[in-house]
Order: sequence, then structure tokens, then C-alpha cells
Amino acid sequence: MPTLKLPNVTVIVGENAVPVAQLPPVWQDIAQGTAKIGLSDRQIYVEMAQLFLYKLEQGDVDLFHERPELTHLKPSFCQLFGQLARETLEFYGYDFMTHNYPNFEKILRDVESGDADYSKVARIGLELFQEFGYELPASFYHVHLAPIYRDHIFEERALRFDKRDIEHKRSWDAILHAGKVFAMQMKVQSIASKYGFTYQHGCGCNSHLSAIDESHGNFAYELSQEKRDRWLRSFIWTAWYEYAFFPIVPNTSYLV
Repeated sequence: MPTLKLPNVTVIVGENAVPVAQLPPVWQDIAQGTAKIGLSDRQIYVEMAQLFLYKLEQGDVDLFHERPELTHLKPSFCQLFGQLARETLEFYGYDFMTHNYPNFEKILRDVESGDADYSKVARIGLELFQEFGYELPASFYHVHLAPIYRDHIFEERALRFDKRDIEHKRSWDAILHAGKVFAMQMKVQSIASKYGFTYQHGCGCNSHLSAIDESHGNFAYELSQEKRDRWLRSFIWTAWYEYAFFPIVPNTSYLV
């Protein structure tokens, strides 16, 4: 799609994007440096938000680029996905705020006197935070800590239908599906394998909220330093569109 030269459009690396002033207020705060976040380079994340909102509000997607016969559907697409994009950015703007991240010291104290498996999951969460810190949103850590809040460590819950986790289902599912950025998934699983676990997630309606299973043997995996930033950006971008698309994914209890 050609770039536009209009007052309400900005250009980022040759692609159209919305101006910062059109982002949800929380992202304007992030851009101005007034939000309490731990991002090392907030400008990159703000630019991603500008691009994301433009593409969904304006229908700047392959569907309309490659199938001109569907152009008449573009206004409806933009109206629907523009709203979903704003919901997405609103959620993640707050999810990056430092007070929403797990208190790992407290979590470790709470589980250390109980079942050793719960302590292991807590330590997996801590190692993930030591690896990625505030560069990934709070929900990334909460979903990987989820097993410690279950009745037993290997409990599985149907994502879309279990009322106990209904408030998390959209954000947690988005993070788990972002694991299709395989380098990130490999790093998560390598850390989990050190403690004898592996994370499981299906993509149907019986998708389990980060159900944990036993792992036999561990392996080491390190993110390539020259590609690390790219993988992080890809992971966040994927989580955003998975969060936006979640309400329109067809589901059926048949799979449960």
C-alpha cells in the first residue's frame, strides 16, 4: 500500500501509521514518559502501536491488497477491527505498567513451604523475568505462573469455558499463541525443562491455560543476540493481533 501524505497520517520506516496523538491515552503517556513502565526503549513500542492501530483501522491488510473484489467490505472491517485494535492497545498499555507484574519474592515465599512442584513453577517464572524483564508484558509472566494457582500442578482448564479463569482468557491465550514465534517458545521451554516441566497449549476450545506436564530431560537454548530484538518485537506484535482476533475465533464445546 503506498504511503499517504495527510495531516492525520505519519510514516514509520516507509509504512503509514497513526500519529501518537491518535493513540489511546495510556500510549500517549508512554510516549511522553509519564507512565510507570520499565521498557528500555519505549519509542519502539510506541511506533509499533502506531502501526498496529493504522493497519486495523484502515484495513491495511493482505486481504484487501490481494483481493480487490472484496474492497466493498473494507469499511465494515475497519469499523470492527479498529475497535478491537483500540481494545488491544488499551489492555497492553496498562499491562506494561510495572505495578501489574508479579511480585516474585512474595510468590516464592508463599510456595516454598508447600509442594516442591509449585516452587519450581515459581522459579520458572522468575527465570523468565530475569531473561526478558519488562520488555514483555505482565500477562506473559502471569500465564506461565498460572499452574501454581491450580488445585494441583497438572490441572487442565478449558480456556474458553472455565469460569475460574474467564477474566484472563483473552490475554493469556494471546500470549500462548504468540509462542508461534518459535525462538521465544524455545527459550520458554528450555527454562521449564531445567525444572522437569514443559508447557502445553492447544489451539482449540479445549486450549489449556498454560497447562504444565512432565519433561524427561532438559535442553539449553539461547536467543541469538543479533536477532533478539526482532524476536521480541515479533512476539509482541503476534500477541496483539491474537488478542484482537480472540472474540471472533469460532469455538465449540465439542472439542472439550
